[in-house]
Amino acid sequence: MPGPLIDRRHFLGSAAATAAFFAMHDLSSLSAQIPGPPTIETPRPRILTLELMSGAPVNAMKAFYGKTLDLRIMDEKADRFTIEAGESRITFVNSAETVEGRQPFYHFAFNIPENKILKALEWQKPRTPMLPIPERNRADGYPPEVVDYSHWNAHSIFFLDPAGNVVEYIARHDLKNGDNSPFSWADILYASEIGLIVDDVAATAETLKGLSAVPQYRGGSDQFMAMGDEWGLLLVMKRGRVIDFTTNPHNAVRVYRTGVTVRGPKATKYQFKDYPYELSVDDRCACA
Repeated sequence: MPGPLIDRRHFLGSAAATAAFFAMHDLSSLSAQIPGPPTIETPRPRILTLELMSGAPVNAMKAFYGKTLDLRIMDEKADRFTIEAGESRITFVNSAETVEGRQPFYHFAFNIPENKILKALEWQKPRTPMLPIPERNRADGYPPEVVDYSHWNAHSIFFLDPAGNVVEYIARHDLKNGDNSPFSWADILYASEIGLIVDDVAATAETLKGLSAVPQYRGGSDQFMAMGDEWGLLLVMKRGRVIDFTTNPHNAVRVYRTGVTVRGPKATKYQFKDYPYELSVDDRCACA
């Protein structure tokens, strides 16, 4: 496995670095700006597809998603493959590109049933190490691996894939989608978050709002805004934001090629002028 990948995994495996990752969500600035419970207008997942670069070997990524997480592998080619993650599709493209010496890494999340965070943790722990959670981010009355996102009425757990992507299972309690069955791969319902790194957070948020009619979600700042709702969030983050509460630029978030397809009111494709991001809006029916 290449050196930079190992370095990133070691970096994110420390409690201090994990605390830094949560800082990207700008929780302290959001907490004072939280409105009441949102009106959920989208009855189906908002994020339909993702295309992400990966510096990890294709076989390692396929084994992780196809065997470790039990997800179906689709559309295999020599340099890429697609996974079926519930109602979303994620394509990983092997890439040798680096940014400031770092191989591609992303943050994305999967929605799971709102009452299954403990069952998800029990299912995941034998499969992967869990990211250590700083004490101040832990959920009272839960195991130490569970994050309390009280401002979003949600609980999460985090782990890494072979490319160093920060993968999250999030149980959003405003979605009444729980059941009493054991947790399995079938409870990975769909991709519900993807991070987009930019220079002007507010301007990018306005662009996303205009293209795909996504509202701003529960607060924000010039460093971070979440666009969408419980069915899917585009996380707009400031480029160069250091995520370990230090001034070390090596750990700053970076820009990597990203493709996103979201459900929206009018079909269109948009290539960001200053970033290697392509946003596709699909106007397929949002009905059940």
